[in-house]
Amino acid sequence: MAQHYTVQFTDIAIESLRRYPANDQRRIISRIEQLAADPLAMPNVKRLVEFDAAYRLRVGNYCVLFDRDDIIQVIDVVDVLPRGRAYRRK
Repeated sequence: MAQHYTVQFTDIAIESLRRYPANDQRRIISRIEQLAADPLAMPNVKRLVEFDAAYRLRVGNYCVLFDRDDIIQVIDVVDVLPRGRAYRRK
């Protein structure tokens, strides 16, 4: 059985998440908890290239951008964005 990862949120990710409807927030948090339980077997995760985050988790109309450290078993949630904004360059 996989070890449960610790989840950390950046201030930006927390602010972004607070802007969304409560039902969406709950669904996003639930999927992040599932990700932490077994990140290597999670569906809808994609490795990113040339972005601030290494991975994205798709949750309905949102993308959770995150980094994962398998050595210390930490998931750093960088931002939570609507899918249309997730891939725009800053």
